[in-house]
Amino acid sequence: MLVLVRITCNVKRTLTFIMTTIANCPNVNEAMRLQMLLQSAGIPSFIPDENMAAVAPFHFFTSSGVRVQVDDEHAVEAQKIIKEEKQSS
Repeated sequence: MLVLVRITCNVKRTLTFIMTTIANCPNVNEAMRLQMLLQSAGIPSFIPDENMAAVAPFHFFTSSGVRVQVDDEHAVEAQKIIKEEKQSS
């Protein structure tokens, strides 16, 4: 799933990022664990559902889960890191 994120700065410049969902976690704690794993590898990530999962965690038990997203250019490497982590545990 690709998500387009637009950020407008005070200097009237718009930055556009194409984000790819690389994981759907059962809860926000698992999403944050993956985010820390990616950060340790130098890959910035984003949890778009973080606030909602903290306020209404029951919503994510029946939906697709808490998403972890990375910039499109890091998606392949991030998926590889997560796959290796799952195999080692």
